[in-house]
Amino acid sequence: MKTLAAEIETVLAALCGCWNRRELGGIKALWDQNEPEPYILPQEVAEPTIGWAAFDAHWKKTEARLRKCSMRVWDVRVKLFAPDLALAFYKFHWNGDIIGFDHPVGIDSRATATFRRSGDAWKFIAYIEAQSAPLLHLQR
Repeated sequence: MKTLAAEIETVLAALCGCWNRRELGGIKALWDQNEPEPYILPQEVAEPTIGWAAFDAHWKKTEARLRKCSMRVWDVRVKLFAPDLALAFYKFHWNGDIIGFDHPVGIDSRATATFRRSGDAWKFIAYIEAQSAPLLHLQR
């Protein structure tokens, strides 16, 4: 039997797989379709993306801007809040060859994700990225 952390890491590995194959439409399958109002806040957008219509528009626009991309995660920490509700903090590295940029870009960042157990799988219901403060970047 997998631990809670291993179960969440399986979902995060699937998320990375979507990025690594540039199949961002596949990310939706990792989300709880019964969630009435998913929340995402990637660091490249000014305002939270709330609801399924905005969710779909965000991923379609993002995928259209990318030639290539990849993602990896580490330092995953998971806390169970209820039998069907968990929170994960983790670090990630993302690379992208973005249309309009003259060179690929990459960033190390952090994320907080909320998951709900749906049947025998954990699914995202909220996702927030938290880029390090500029001072931390300078110190590295």
